[in-house]
Amino acid sequence: MNIIEKQAEEFADYLYNAGDNNRLEDIESRLSDKLYYLKRDRDKLDFLKILRNHTLNEKIDHEKDCATKNCGFSRARDTGIFLIDQEVDEIKEYYTFSPKKEEEFNSEEESQLHSKLNEIIDKLEKQGYGQEILFQEIEDLKNHFDLGKRNWFQLLKGKLFDLGVEKILEHDKIKELFQEISSQFQDYSKMIN
Repeated sequence: MNIIEKQAEEFADYLYNAGDNNRLEDIESRLSDKLYYLKRDRDKLDFLKILRNHTLNEKIDHEKDCATKNCGFSRARDTGIFLIDQEVDEIKEYYTFSPKKEEEFNSEEESQLHSKLNEIIDKLEKQGYGQEILFQEIEDLKNHFDLGKRNWFQLLKGKLFDLGVEKILEHDKIKELFQEISSQFQDYSKMIN
């Protein structure tokens, strides 16, 4: 468990255990005070995600045994979830993901992948795969190198999986395409089995 996870777990107990001070304003004040000490947006988002899951699980567990519908405990958790969701929405308005340096594609890698994707499109056309959606999905990959290597290969895997579900490509072809695209990236070439 990392520091953010520990902080979220500990804070969850404090956030709602303030007696009669579980009004919207009170919960929001305690939440804002805690978020002030987390400077990185990524840490805030992680903290809020863990806090929201903890809050929701507490509410579900409580309501299994509670005879009072919409009791103070549940109302406080509903208010907390509402405020947490607002904080997440606010952060996401201006937050932009940036991968770690070692995860970034350099310009040579981007160029190689761009060329490889063009080769794949040509190859698929020659093999008789003429579905426009297939080519759009592959073209779309060229616009997402900013995600970083791991996320980009996850996106590739997801797009290929979707094409398999839609019966545009068969399983063997999906595996072959993934291996061909990821052949220069040993850490990621084993992501699909």
